Amino acid sequence: MPFHIYPHRKESGPENMASDFWLFHKANSGSPIFRHYGWIKPEITFGYGQDWNWIKKQEIGKSKKITRRPTGGGIVKHGADWTYTLILPSEHPSFFIPALDLYEKMHGAIGLVLAKQGYETKLMPCPLTGEKKKGIPGDCFLEPVGRDLMTATGLNKLAGAAMKRTKIGILIQGTIDLTSIENLDLVEFQCSFISELSKLVCEETKVIEWPERFLKERSLYVNQFASVSWRENRKLS
Repeated sequence: MPFHIYPHRKESGPENMASDFWLFHKANSGSPIFRHYGWIKPEITFGYGQDWNWIKKQEIGKSKKITRRPTGGGIVKHGADWTYTLILPSEHPSFFIPALDLYEKMHGAIGLVLAKQGYETKLMPCPLTGEKKKGIPGDCFLEPVGRDLMTATGLNKLAGAAMKRTKIGILIQGTIDLTSIENLDLVEFQCSFISELSKLVCEETKVIEWPERFLKERSLYVNQFASVSWRENRKLS
């Protein structure tokens, strides 16, 4: 089962979430899947488990470009970041890697690739030392958790990820803050990162084009992720 790599797409928040959801539910390849994607305009996403009543009281809650993710975690501001999705089907051996080990392996791979371009990083210890915040994090990059990737000083978070695990598989949505990394060769970074992930899933890579049925099948998901019922109550019709 080759490691399927889908071409880059630059879309809105609901479209990006819908593309990931389509890949998770409709690709049906049995193979691990990776894609890197961008944003048409700066947008905000927040985690599946976060309370909308709390979100709307924050400054970001006033934004018209805000979407709830199908994965957990906290608030993420997009536009100056590098976002990606990794999907591990339940029938693939990589599905059985424990969650914390997955985060460590993925962020370790990012750190290794960044090191090749001269950027030093470190993993956030887990469990955290010192005071530990309770509940679901608010701002993802202001409240790092164990296995997040930090700058060498440990003061700034560089990369984080959120996960959804079901009987179908594991959906991982990750982001890297590019504002803390100057002059990064993104083409080289992507190629090296995919290479490291292929080692993680123990599969050779294969580029897969988006099928003709994709946009039609995805359209329902786009409407759902753009809906008030999803944003406020986590309900997909």
